[in-house]
Amino acid sequence: MVAGWASGDAMAAIVTGPDLRYRPLRRERLRYAFAPGIDGTSLTIPLEIICGASDGPHLAVVAGVHGDELEGVRAIQALSTAITCEGLAGTLLLVPIANLPAYTARTRRGALDGVDLNRVFPGRASGSISEQLAHALVHVLFAEMQLVVSLHGLGGYGTLLPWMEFVDVPGPVGQASYAAARAFGFADLMPLPLLPGVLIAALAARSIPAIEGEIGGQGMIDATNWQRYVSGVMGVMRHLGMLAGPTMPALAPRFWDLYWIAAPAGGLFERRVALGEQVASGQTLGIILDPFGDVIGEVVTPCDGVIGAYQTFASVYPGEQIILVWRRSRPRHVNTTS
Repeated sequence: MVAGWASGDAMAAIVTGPDLRYRPLRRERLRYAFAPGIDGTSLTIPLEIICGASDGPHLAVVAGVHGDELEGVRAIQALSTAITCEGLAGTLLLVPIANLPAYTARTRRGALDGVDLNRVFPGRASGSISEQLAHALVHVLFAEMQLVVSLHGLGGYGTLLPWMEFVDVPGPVGQASYAAARAFGFADLMPLPLLPGVLIAALAARSIPAIEGEIGGQGMIDATNWQRYVSGVMGVMRHLGMLAGPTMPALAPRFWDLYWIAAPAGGLFERRVALGEQVASGQTLGIILDPFGDVIGEVVTPCDGVIGAYQTFASVYPGEQIILVWRRSRPRHVNTTS
């Protein structure tokens, strides 16, 4: 049902019940009103539906789950331009900014309730704003998708190496998620269990394969990064048969666990390692300085691994996650030999 028009975008109707069904050569931009705002206007999710000349797989690509992670937002905008109905089979659902309250506030968490959206999936229809948003994404927009690709980064205060996460669960959902992660083209893969509140886990629990990418950071839209996201999504679309052309040979996968290290004290963090650097258990990765420059804490890795991410903002709070070590791992459930 059309309720009105979004100001500033005459092509994006505000709807209370988005019709996501396949219709040949359909291209439509909408704003899905998922909850009322405090001022009486609707809180919306911008989305674009692109349908090919023939039916086929239904794929959703979403970014902006965290409002300060922007590489995926730009990638989806570029995908909108690059994908034509005539060259597509199936239905592509693009959600460039899932969390507009966080995006407009330039924060990770929802500005209206202080909640991290990627910790409350599948959400609640009668919950807080972020819980209602999570419910709308899982139960309305993604409910009939055959795969969901979620594009993330490290926000305004950090940077990271690219990696792809997939749900490591037994059966077809885990295998399809792993196959999509391989097709995306990132060599570094993170097999994840069904983590409570996380989008790809909530989808997997509903038999929807899903993967989540990480790239960039620092609130930037570096072209090298977002173009890798565009190429990755197109690789997944060729893998699904949505785009013509041969699939690219998959890179030999490297599997890792994520081990975040917290600041032992508050102060000024002087980092002594770089992204991609190999580190050994017991190695000092940096120090924490008090206002007078005295060392009040050391950041030490408890394991061997590779530096995968770190906070770039030098002042830190005690207990804040400031550096990430990748530890070698293997999937527990998916078959990686087929």
